[in-house]
Amino acid sequence: MTNRISPTSDLAVKKTLAERGNEDVLQGMIGDFFGIRPAIEDITITEHYNIEAYEEYVKKLNGNEEISEKLRQTIQDVAADIKIAGVGVEVQVKSDLYFTHRSLYYLCSRFCSNYNLTGKMVKRYDGKFIKYSSLKPVYALNIIGYNHFPDDDALRVLTFYDRKRNKSLDREYLIIAYFELAKNNIETVNQKHWQTYFKTGEASNDAPEYIKKAARIIERANMTQKERDMIEQLQRAEDINDSVIYTAQIEGERKRELEIVRNMLKRNKPISEIIEDTGVSREEVEKERHRMLGVQ
Repeated sequence: MTNRISPTSDLAVKKTLAERGNEDVLQGMIGDFFGIRPAIEDITITEHYNIEAYEEYVKKLNGNEEISEKLRQTIQDVAADIKIAGVGVEVQVKSDLYFTHRSLYYLCSRFCSNYNLTGKMVKRYDGKFIKYSSLKPVYALNIIGYNHFPDDDALRVLTFYDRKRNKSLDREYLIIAYFELAKNNIETVNQKHWQTYFKTGEASNDAPEYIKKAARIIERANMTQKERDMIEQLQRAEDINDSVIYTAQIEGERKRELEIVRNMLKRNKPISEIIEDTGVSREEVEKERHRMLGVQ
């Protein structure tokens, strides 16, 4: 057992970036990836790290109960507000064909969540509030553990852009970034330090203090017993889920192979040719042939 939990685990991300007293870690991350560094007092975590939420999550997970999207986002997402914008951080370790869709959904949902908020709207000349004035920009950072885009750049930052006029909007409202840990074409030294941290859980000697702090936070010795127990339960659940998915994939491949065998038998292909083309054993091909003859 290593002396650190995985820095990309849901619990580690939430604890390092959303636990009270760790606003400086989130502050450093915002600055390193978006070029803005809000004051600590201007950072408000929307959903603080809460071990009780993890207990509810694991209880439902182990009981095979349906987990609501709200609870799932509470576990996985880091959401915060700074004076000028909203901020979200999401970590996706395993390949997901629709991760871009999901990340854009989170970005837009966060933007729309500020609509018509009392206290954040501008008044018109007649004293009425302009509801849309409460909307403010959102910065979303997605840490990705696999090759998601085809190019070699580790960081990709996207916003609305007028291609014809080569201009952006008067203000950047939706800013989404993807940081791929598997790629080495990295823009800044601090982004390289973040990559090292997320890949190893460690911080090099010349890393900024906030990254060193993140590495200290995820040391098992600094975890409560409840957190250590929770980590083990989550890991067991993930291992079981991986096993189920792998088994389903193998069974799916098996069904496809036998379907090809049946089609070739229907076309009266020689058994030796079927074995060579599909890799299925002679015994299995003969079984399928006899099964088909029995049906007929």
